[in-house]
Amino acid sequence: MDLQSLVAAHMPNRRRPMPMGASAEDRYYRNQITLPRLKLRLLGLTAATAGLTLFLAGVIKA
Repeated sequence: MDLQSLVAAHMPNRRRPMPMGASAEDRYYRNQITLPRLKLRLLGLTAATAGLTLFLAGVIKA
């Protein structure tokens, strides 16, 4: 048995969620399926990576 299976086998079981009506279930899933907002750090990291990639492509090509 690998470590992940061993840990999963010893985790406590969570209680089952309470049954909900159709409208409550619609609200629950509507709230869960939202696009994640890009944080400023992630946006900056993406821009820096793109800039470095373009810079390296220019240096290699020249």
